[in-house]
Amino acid sequence: MWRKLIYPHSLIVTGLVFLLIGVLDFVRINAHFLNPFKETIRDYEVTDIVYSKLRDHNIVLDNHIVLVNTGKPDRDTMRMVVDRLVEAGAKVVALDVLLEGRKNPRTDSLLRAALTRIENVVLATELDAYSDDDGKFKMQVGCDTFFGNYVYSGFINFISKDSNSTIRYFSPLEMTTEGECLSFPVQVAKLYDPQVVERLFQRDKKLEEIYYTGNGDQFVQYESKDILNPAIDLKKQIQGKIVLVGFLGTYAWDKPMLDRHYTPLNERYTGRNTPDMYGMVIHANIIQMMLNNTYVSELSPLAQFLLTLLFGYLNIHLLYQIFRRVSTPFHFVTRFLQLGEIIILFFIVAWMFRSFRVKLDVAYWIAALALAFDVIKFYDNVIRKRVPQLSKIPYQLTPPPRKPAVIKKTAEKPAEETSSEKELPPDGAKK
Repeated sequence: MWRKLIYPHSLIVTGLVFLLIGVLDFVRINAHFLNPFKETIRDYEVTDIVYSKLRDHNIVLDNHIVLVNTGKPDRDTMRMVVDRLVEAGAKVVALDVLLEGRKNPRTDSLLRAALTRIENVVLATELDAYSDDDGKFKMQVGCDTFFGNYVYSGFINFISKDSNSTIRYFSPLEMTTEGECLSFPVQVAKLYDPQVVERLFQRDKKLEEIYYTGNGDQFVQYESKDILNPAIDLKKQIQGKIVLVGFLGTYAWDKPMLDRHYTPLNERYTGRNTPDMYGMVIHANIIQMMLNNTYVSELSPLAQFLLTLLFGYLNIHLLYQIFRRVSTPFHFVTRFLQLGEIIILFFIVAWMFRSFRVKLDVAYWIAALALAFDVIKFYDNVIRKRVPQLSKIPYQLTPPPRKPAVIKKTAEKPAEETSSEKELPPDGAKK
């Protein structure tokens, strides 16, 4: 049965296509003339359209996380905000603010006293001086030991090539010369519910893709002045919850670029627009993903490799059959099929991600589909004609014909005469 599915020439063309893809993939990394093109599409994924255009825009407020906007923070205001949050019964207070250096001794002492009033406080740090030799960061910066030695801390570094890159992934854990260091959102989630972080590390992934649910609208938000207003009862919204304190801009109409990043929720999913999300909102999305167990799933490398080969082989075989049978309109029919399959692939990827949070990487599928047309023509018109051995290979490995079964004919034997039918000898005859 399997011999009917193997077409040697289609297999050879499939190998040539993926060899060409490998060469092009290697060349594009260092090809400077492709830079304008790469700048436009390098940060684009099909799932960006799902986030930007196809996601559910119904707002459902999160029950675990509250955001507090510090504006342009000063330490005395932060101290009063932390005191009010502690009084309101916050379970975890996390400051997405770098407390670098020491300023006013009195103000710093009061802020530290406020931070140590409850056990679950997290301060932000940054990892610096990465070493390629041992794969570790040499130091944590951004938080003075006057504060950091008394509370928990977590690094706020995002994974990006440069300031124009889209934030898609986060690192739960990094190694420093002083030991393991948890990321800011992971440390917050650990203090809130340790089982959540155990579940995260059971996934055993160095990087996790962020599943975005919104641009902050799904979280209850307060301004610092509202937190400090004694007339507002905060316990109903704050008690037993995670409170992230950080920068969310100054006014609604004024969105400064400070600590703003590109995410897949950007209205323009190709090209470059203004950054769309503040860093603290990204951390909130990560924490929400961990608490709700809404991780993005991907196929294993082996499954992805096998599906890519199967898709490429089946398409190349189909196009090869069309080429052998209808060579004149081959160009039109092939281009029509390629366009149709790319559209179908887009809808499959979008549907899988939107419905099941399963991410399919079809980049090599599309590349194989795009190159198949030219490689088939080149192989059949040039390579096969110049390599005599290839012409001797059959188009299909058909099973050997079966020999007709030999039917043995048995000679009919005359029926034996029964004793009653035997002729008796005449009287007097000698026996």
